[in-house]
Amino acid sequence: MKSLICGAGMAALVLALAAVAPTNASADDPADVGTIMTKLFAGKNSPNNALKAAAKSDSPDWAKVKEASEVFSKFAPDLARNEPPQGDKDSWERLAKALADHAAALRDVADKQDADQLKATVKALGSSCKACHDVHRPE
Repeated sequence: MKSLICGAGMAALVLALAAVAPTNASADDPADVGTIMTKLFAGKNSPNNALKAAAKSDSPDWAKVKEASEVFSKFAPDLARNEPPQGDKDSWERLAKALADHAAALRDVADKQDADQLKATVKALGSSCKACHDVHRPE
């Protein structure tokens, strides 16, 4: 009798968890373009703004640079896994890969704590954003 009650309780738990679990998202699904842009660039405390401030500083806050680089490394690679909002898919993939490459470079810069390289990488990141927006950002 105990095992029957225990089994029924487990079945009810599994059904309850299945009812509240997302049904159309998996761990392999990329973040959408809006989410990526928000996570990386929105707000005065965004990772992008933290990097720009650090690049202007003679003594960057390397903990903030590392934190920002980790957010970029998490979300930037997902950009190429989305469809372009407008424009050519090949161009989208090439430009999104450039952003992901800059994100990887940021991690190296944060590890080495090289202020000159930080400035160059943040500048390249900004150029990468502009190049993509010129072609793929909807009006």
